[in-house]
Amino acid sequence: MSSKLDKLKKQVIREQQKRIKPGECQKYVRMVIDAGFLDIPVGQELLQQINSADLKYEIRRLPIKNCIIWERSIGQHTIVSGSSGSGLDEAWKMENHVLHWITEANLHHSQKDQRACLGHKLQVAFPDCQYTVALPKLRHSKHRSGSQDPSGLIELQLLQQLHVEQLASPESQELLCLLRRYTKAIAEAPFKKQRDESLGFFKKYLANDKKQCVRVEQGNGYGRLWQQHLNRLPLVTLEVAESIISQYPCPKKLLDHFSNDPTAVQSLADLKIKRCNGPQPLHTERRIGNVLSNKLYTLYNSRDPNTLI
Repeated sequence: MSSKLDKLKKQVIREQQKRIKPGECQKYVRMVIDAGFLDIPVGQELLQQINSADLKYEIRRLPIKNCIIWERSIGQHTIVSGSSGSGLDEAWKMENHVLHWITEANLHHSQKDQRACLGHKLQVAFPDCQYTVALPKLRHSKHRSGSQDPSGLIELQLLQQLHVEQLASPESQELLCLLRRYTKAIAEAPFKKQRDESLGFFKKYLANDKKQCVRVEQGNGYGRLWQQHLNRLPLVTLEVAESIISQYPCPKKLLDHFSNDPTAVQSLADLKIKRCNGPQPLHTERRIGNVLSNKLYTLYNSRDPNTLI
């Protein structure tokens, strides 16, 4: 019985990891679009574009008009009411992101009171969420004073703590791009959170998933990693790093040299650097130099974390 239970637990863990894996996680996240949003032109155009995109969605009546929320499949099934036999429906859990579309008319001065309580309404309808307000980009016009109120955007951001996105024309296409970014970020959030928790604060820099990182697999890549490390130091160019590596193929060789040879600093300073890879007569040489040599010695031998290099 215990073995079957262990297998079941492992199966559940594998299924959960699959659901948050990048490239797969978006299959388990969907948007819920307020039905009233489809009564305005932007919503109708957006729906047509979403149908041809790779975004999952559902139309439902939400507590606040013109809102879009996100839900994630939690890997469980519930019995569908009114169905017989094995009628099951997938269970979904709401994510803590809400997007609210504001029409251009709602930015008019006459809507100031309604706009002032927008943040409170969102918090009551969707508590403990991050709120984004999307709206058409304001057009400045000398002949339409007061019809578009930039101060309303400042109020939404500073006083009500709402994130504001101004979308250029055509708004439906810009809104679709915004929803794509949000959906991807929401879908990948559990994986990134799990990775950061497992790696910790410092180890995440060793995760090897950032630009210009060196991947080390099955013993390959250590030389490139050593070169990349040297290139990150001030005064160390590519030619300088290659010259040091030719003499010290790995960090241990350099550390042993500093430990065992009293003249190690001077020997490193006298190391020649080839400045040209062309024909031999065109080669010019210069030394590593005392400044860089002393800096490297201090870097690899100092035990005081407050030492200035």
